[in-house]
Amino acid sequence: MRLQYWLIVLFTGLMVLILLSINLVMYSMSSGYRQHNFFLSLENSSTIVASAVLKQEKAEDYYAVKNSILQHLADEEEYILRFDRESDQIKFPEVLPLDEDFYWEAIRNGRARHYQDGVHYVGLFKENADGNDDILVVSSARDVEGDAYRKRLKTTLTIAFLAAVFVMTLTTVFFSKRLFGPMVKIIKKVNSINAFNLNDRLEKEHSLDEISELEDTLNGLLQRIEVAFKSQQAYVSNISHSLRTPLTVIAGEAEIALSQLEQNHRATYSLQMIMQETEKLKHIINTLLELAKTENNREGQPWSVRRLDEILENVQETISKMDTSFKLRVDYSGFPENEAMLYVNCNEQLLTLAICNIILNGFKYSDNQHVMLKLAADGTEVKLQVIDSGIGIPSSEIDKIFDPYFRASNTADYEGFGIGLPLALKILETHKGTIRVSSNVGEGTTMEVVLPAAYAAQSA
Repeated sequence: MRLQYWLIVLFTGLMVLILLSINLVMYSMSSGYRQHNFFLSLENSSTIVASAVLKQEKAEDYYAVKNSILQHLADEEEYILRFDRESDQIKFPEVLPLDEDFYWEAIRNGRARHYQDGVHYVGLFKENADGNDDILVVSSARDVEGDAYRKRLKTTLTIAFLAAVFVMTLTTVFFSKRLFGPMVKIIKKVNSINAFNLNDRLEKEHSLDEISELEDTLNGLLQRIEVAFKSQQAYVSNISHSLRTPLTVIAGEAEIALSQLEQNHRATYSLQMIMQETEKLKHIINTLLELAKTENNREGQPWSVRRLDEILENVQETISKMDTSFKLRVDYSGFPENEAMLYVNCNEQLLTLAICNIILNGFKYSDNQHVMLKLAADGTEVKLQVIDSGIGIPSSEIDKIFDPYFRASNTADYEGFGIGLPLALKILETHKGTIRVSSNVGEGTTMEVVLPAAYAAQSA
């Protein structure tokens, strides 16, 4: 769980427990206080009844006094029990749902209280000073107003509790977003920075000291990484330039030597291998040189409108120089009737390099079996499918194959550096294009190069 959501749940849960505890205490205390007062009212009523009985007053006088002093209670009833002091047996009435413990408590302590099924019972024991029978007055009544009060209190506390939880949740979410929002933006920005845009920096737009300090720290780290990366690229570029000239000389000398040999000379094969491997090495060096340019853009590059099928002819020629055993086939079944649809706005050298990298990838991971090219256009896009029948790419790793220096888990037995496809994608993105990948392990891979049609871009 993300820290932001964890804090929201934790803080909200803590506040719910605190508010719930406060509500329960308030309800318990208020309800208990109300019940205590009601028992006092019943005891006062029982006291008046006991006094009237002991003084042998008339019932009319008793009710007059009681009604003038006490509030009328709902379903109020009084039961008067007389006890003969000289009798060893005491019989308690069965009409009341009270056990004997209630009566004995009243006799021993002078009073007793009991609540059952919504009815309050009070027992009040009085000794007769004249020597006559002692009396036990049992009063019962329903606290209708108290029940209504408790119901209103419960409703009020529930509404207040839910409202407080809602407000606290909104407040927690609001402040968590204020606190973690900048961090989320920082994470997204840092995740968007890769080898091709190391010059990007975090914008300082937060006043919180810790967030501002984090931004400064990350910007400093990015600065150091960029310096180190540029140093590495400069080194690779210098080495590549230094290697390109002798390789050109080697290839030229091998070609001259091959042209002067007699047919079927035993050195012919060796010279052909030298030329092929030299072409492969030159392609690797060219790839390294292009990858070393972190800012691949249109500035300083020659751009022109070219037909993609013509560029494919250059690609086929380049591939054949690298290895004559490569079997590259082109399927023109999707070739448009309007050949103008095949025009793309491109840097021919870069686009040739990108397509070559994709095709060589297909040959490498299909053990030099044939690779099929399918060319098509629909008026807005020009599409080139590169289809191989190689080892395929695990589905969980397809999104990573364009990361610099990444190699799939099933490519351990194959040579490679993980730079061909990232460079190809970067070049195509410079051309406002992309690469779509579909693959099945053990069956092969299809990479579709998609470029905007030149005439569509011009008309727009």
